[in-house]
Amino acid sequence: MGKHILLLLLGLTLLVSSLQALVCFECGNLNSMGICNFRTAVCYAHPGEVCASVLTYKDGKFVYGNQSCAECSGRTVEHGSLIVSTNCCSATSFCNIVRP
Repeated sequence: MGKHILLLLLGLTLLVSSLQALVCFECGNLNSMGICNFRTAVCYAHPGEVCASVLTYKDGKFVYGNQSCAECSGRTVEHGSLIVSTNCCSATSFCNIVRP
């Protein structure tokens, strides 16, 4: 009886570890040095979500951004000297780290 319970617990542990969600950095406001000024946390991506970062550049220099779990379509929009880049990733947890 004890062996059966042990095997059941081992199986449940393996199942839970294989279902772990993608974990992402979450920050409402990254400053130009890449430091989070507002709402520093982590988030767990729900089905259909990935790790995302939205970064804003002016004259080629990183100005500010944010990080989150989100439904995401990566794209870059340019308007004059301003560039807004949306980056999406799901390869590993915390893949949305920002290095200005």
